[in-house]
Amino acid sequence: MAQPFIFSQLPPELLLNIFEHAAVGDMKTARQLTLVSSWIRHWIEPLLYHTVVLSTAPALRSFVYALEQKPSQFAHHVKNLGIFALGPMESIEHVLHACTAVDSLACGFTLANTAQLQTPHPETSDHAPDFPKEQHLLGIACRDGWDTSAVSPAVTHLRVHLPSQPNAVAPFARPYPGTEDALGWGVLSSLQALTHLAVVYRPSQAYPTKSLFTDLQHLILPRQSEDEAKPKPNQRPRLQLILVQVVGLASSQRVAVERLNSEALMAGGSSLKIVAERAPSSATVQWEESVRSGKSVWQDAEGVVKERVAKEAARREAGKQSTPKTCERDHTLISTTVY
Repeated sequence: MAQPFIFSQLPPELLLNIFEHAAVGDMKTARQLTLVSSWIRHWIEPLLYHTVVLSTAPALRSFVYALEQKPSQFAHHVKNLGIFALGPMESIEHVLHACTAVDSLACGFTLANTAQLQTPHPETSDHAPDFPKEQHLLGIACRDGWDTSAVSPAVTHLRVHLPSQPNAVAPFARPYPGTEDALGWGVLSSLQALTHLAVVYRPSQAYPTKSLFTDLQHLILPRQSEDEAKPKPNQRPRLQLILVQVVGLASSQRVAVERLNSEALMAGGSSLKIVAERAPSSATVQWEESVRSGKSVWQDAEGVVKERVAKEAARREAGKQSTPKTCERDHTLISTTVY
């Protein structure tokens, strides 16, 4: 007598939880589960598209072909998209236009003259896209400079690479009006939703840590009109964190990280939101590991800011409590003497 299928008596909801848990933990298992039956494939296949990493031209072409075989809405399952292949640009454009529900986008291809990549097709939309919320412009993406037209206007978390020679290659398009802004930091004013900024930075004589910290302080300062409901044009975004990831030799990394963090602690106030750390050996690998594990690139730095702010608040409170109320004490003594 044949034994009944072990899962046959379990409710579908429980089966779904079991299969999803196994699939999320291991992509190889997920692919194997899609071969078990059509109904399991219907459940599991979208998980295979949750995080997509395209590192080569063949992988890029294969993904384009896969999307063409699926219903158009299937591309909405892609939540984390990393494109590190250099081309072909037509395929990159196709993928970006198809995957309109991406939360985190990592770009490893050149962004020079690619502003049209973030423009939606006229037949599908008549306004700028509101995706992704997180964007990483890594390596070659910033080599020749870039403009915020290549960045989602709704982006809240942005990471960019800074050049070692700011006068040779400016990564940003325009400076703040009326300021000497060689790097054009002011272009970030168009990103009003931006709360987290990360810069991958290599210390150099042309752009030392002191100059970088001064520029970052300008970005992190509170807005002049905090009570305004609507931001004015060219107004800075409300940054909650600026993360500096320092690259270079171990000795220079350590010195730069210590200097930047010391400057932030000494300045206090809004400058406490500037946090420096050693850059990962590979920013692309860090991005992929973060989206797969659920631990964001910003998590450790957010903890540092929280700790700094708490310590500064405790010091202020301690200072208030230790201040003697001279006037009140003197008044009491005088009154006691009279009576």
